[in-house]
Amino acid sequence: MGQETELKLQLAPSDLQRLKRHPLVQRLKRGRPQTKQLKSVYFDAEDFRLRSAGVVLRVRHVGRRRIQTVKTMGACIGGAWARDEWEWEIAGDEPDLSLLAETPLAEMFAAEGLLRALRPIFATEIKRTAYLLGDGVWEVELALDEGQLVSAQGSAPVSEAELELKAGAPSQLYKLALGLQADLPARLMSDSKSSRGYRLAEGSSPQPQKGATPDFTPEATSAEAFRAIAHACAGQLLVNQDCLIETRDPEAIHQMRVALRRLRSAMNVFKGLLDTPETSRIKEELRWLQSILGPARDCDVFIDEIFAPLEKELAGDAGFAALLEDFSKRRLALYDVAIVEACGPRFTRLMLELGHWVETGDWLDILEKPDRQALLDRRALDLAREVLEKRESKLIKGLRHLRKLDAHARHMTRIEAKKLRYAIEFFAPLFNSKRPAKFAKSLAVLQDELGLLNDIATSRAALKHHAEQSGDPERLWSAGLIAGWHAARVSTLLQDAERAAKSFKALPRFWRKDALKPKDQPPP
Repeated sequence: MGQETELKLQLAPSDLQRLKRHPLVQRLKRGRPQTKQLKSVYFDAEDFRLRSAGVVLRVRHVGRRRIQTVKTMGACIGGAWARDEWEWEIAGDEPDLSLLAETPLAEMFAAEGLLRALRPIFATEIKRTAYLLGDGVWEVELALDEGQLVSAQGSAPVSEAELELKAGAPSQLYKLALGLQADLPARLMSDSKSSRGYRLAEGSSPQPQKGATPDFTPEATSAEAFRAIAHACAGQLLVNQDCLIETRDPEAIHQMRVALRRLRSAMNVFKGLLDTPETSRIKEELRWLQSILGPARDCDVFIDEIFAPLEKELAGDAGFAALLEDFSKRRLALYDVAIVEACGPRFTRLMLELGHWVETGDWLDILEKPDRQALLDRRALDLAREVLEKRESKLIKGLRHLRKLDAHARHMTRIEAKKLRYAIEFFAPLFNSKRPAKFAKSLAVLQDELGLLNDIATSRAALKHHAEQSGDPERLWSAGLIAGWHAARVSTLLQDAERAAKSFKALPRFWRKDALKPKDQPPP
């Protein structure tokens, strides 16, 4: 078994040809490139049971040779794919499942009836030109793939570059990709060919994805925990980029903004480690992206929370219809901007720089700041308890007199709830219980209640300003109706928020030593 770690860059066919002549490729190539015609047939049952289990099975035709490959779906770690992989040369075109007997997947592939159920689902027909790049310390295979995905439902073009790590550190993939992307309009991809092939076969589109749980153990250091959390946030950001570009799904832009906020919150949690020049530059670029995604998402929320509840009640009202049309047009324009930027070089460069910074940034440099080593090696569990205690204390203060708070103070309390929820989700792998999830769910309810109150508070001024700018009396009248209807809800919504706060306060603070079960305690 091997583990495949790779980055994928989408390029136009003409840029793929330019890549062959790129100075970095010419300087770093080892030997002559190899060009092959590859046909790969992907197998599964009609119910896609292998895909559901996170496994890919293919037979690749290389001349007269047949190579059977089994991969796990793996994880997109900040833009880089990491997957387990097994390969065998076989005699025919059909899979030989007996070869999996010595792998961890043996039981699944030994299931009765699986062999009979397997059938070709889709195929790739690719012209691949492969370069081996390196400098003696690291090696990367650069594969330039041009061709198509083919299924019974149709075909889709393929034009991409894959950078697969053969030797060295994963940071080298990001560094190399940054050098190539500086001169070419490449877009970092989160999608594998197998994922695109399955969607082609079933006629589906990319779906919005929530953030994955960070992968680290209760024994993790602060550095290990931050790296896992940051990669999870970057992966959420990238996978929803593909969905946004292809579908314009509002949930995709929502999840991209959530990923950004989670990442910025994580950087605040670990700020003791991250006070460096590179960190400042990354933060600046994250703020830029927030300025692109934020207005589009805010417009979504405005339409869904402020206009949608009144569509039936004010049906036929000309001023309401005009206001809704105005904000709907604004949303379309903001989405156009967001999609252009998500396809653009600045976004791709940010994602690559982020991956490189997480892997080998100056926050890991102990020569510049010798006391940083102690911060890097500090147990993540100790940091988690400290952070959760401080954030919980700040939130409790804001909740003491919730009804008496003005709109701004309520909004700040909501931000504290969000910060605490994100921190709980970050550190959940440190606690072997269901308590973090229950705690986070309670905070999410509280956050939603306070969020709706904030939407109502900010909508009044936004509606008034827009209606006055229009100079239309009907818009002005309807803006007043909308604002008044929502203002009448505030008392009831405050009661809902107070109930949510009471439920939250009643939960045990799972991170405190006296609130943990013995099995939750990590070894000393």
